[in-house]
Amino acid sequence: MQSHRHPPVIYPLHAGERNAGGMLDAASQARADARPQSMTFQNREQRPALASVFPEIKAAIDENSKAFDEYRSTSQAIQADLVDRIETIEAKGANPRNPGAGGDAEAREHKARFEAWLRKPSDPRTISALGEFQDGLAKKDMTIGSDPNGGFAVPQQIAADIERLELKLSPVRRLVKIVQAGTSDFHHIVSVGGTESGWSSETGTRSATATPQLRDVAPTQGELYAYPTVSNWSLDDVFFDLSAFLTEEIATEFAFQEGLAVISGNGSNRPTGMLNTTPVLTADGASPLRAQDAYQYVNSDADVDDSPAPIGISANALIDLVYTVNSAYRSNANWIMNSATAGAIRKLKTADGRYIWGDSLIVGQPASLLGYPVEIMEQMPDIGANAFPVGFGDFRRGYLLMDRVGLRITRDEVTTPGLTKFYVRRREGGRPLNNDAVKFLRTIQ
Repeated sequence: MQSHRHPPVIYPLHAGERNAGGMLDAASQARADARPQSMTFQNREQRPALASVFPEIKAAIDENSKAFDEYRSTSQAIQADLVDRIETIEAKGANPRNPGAGGDAEAREHKARFEAWLRKPSDPRTISALGEFQDGLAKKDMTIGSDPNGGFAVPQQIAADIERLELKLSPVRRLVKIVQAGTSDFHHIVSVGGTESGWSSETGTRSATATPQLRDVAPTQGELYAYPTVSNWSLDDVFFDLSAFLTEEIATEFAFQEGLAVISGNGSNRPTGMLNTTPVLTADGASPLRAQDAYQYVNSDADVDDSPAPIGISANALIDLVYTVNSAYRSNANWIMNSATAGAIRKLKTADGRYIWGDSLIVGQPASLLGYPVEIMEQMPDIGANAFPVGFGDFRRGYLLMDRVGLRITRDEVTTPGLTKFYVRRREGGRPLNNDAVKFLRTIQ
């Protein structure tokens, strides 16, 4: 291999720098002596000097790296704290009964003692510490209580995380009216009209006010539970995030079961669903009134002008459904349907070839159908003969969901050797509230 050497740097001399004998004059010679002869020679001369300062340079770089790592750690801690505060504010807004769902020291201490009991339920110290703490909370908040034989109340910090994940998995709690109750004897009164009203002059006669027609809505109740199981080896692993595991498992099961009960629950130890009583054709205000739990439906007869009309659902029938709902309820109305039905309706077009479905341009916002938002509920029935696959209306005024005292949990490490089961439950009930506020579409094919 040939070695490549840098050629010496040659600086041209100006004319007149040499004398008549070809020799450099004194000034030119001084300038030539001051110029570097070659780069190779120059680097060789500087190498000892660089070697002497290299440790200082390395130490400075290491010090800067250490300072940057400390800055990054501090920034990440600040960011995590800000995220925690934001989520706390959001959870508190979603659940007014929950004061400071995860941000204050008391909530964090409650969660820490609760997690210690989850891992060591037989330790008298963890039982005593959690029991005493929850007894103190019970004096401040009637929704908190402790009973080692019947389980402990789930800390609001974990309960808020479960509710937040439920909202992502199911739209039920975003749509319906939710109330908190401290007793099973809960009733909600709804006026269905009948109050006398009119106009009169200052001295004119007035007709006696008639007694309004009131409807007593008493939600049917039951205990919604989840039974997640964890291996004992996982519990012994200090890096296993038990709270996150329980939150995800419980929220997934609660979201599915709650959505199913709100749609088709039979009212036996569970909520009474919207479709438990078959919808009827009877219009609002007809005499006699519809049954308390019965909504009105609109037939979906496919029109020949609609193209295409998937399995009996037509664009005109959807328009009829919208305007069957009283205008007082349309301002806050939503559609509900499952994914299969949404896929079929999304293909519907108007006579001039425009799709009636509008996709959202904003991430996280629902699509729209005829100008109203669409919520996907997989528990809704599929399109079929005499089915009710589409609902429309103001569900907050049309259905009531009642929550009793918050989540409770009992740990079982005896039933199955090597496994620990967590029995988590919440008492709740539900029932149709105002059956004028929601309508359903019936498919006949």
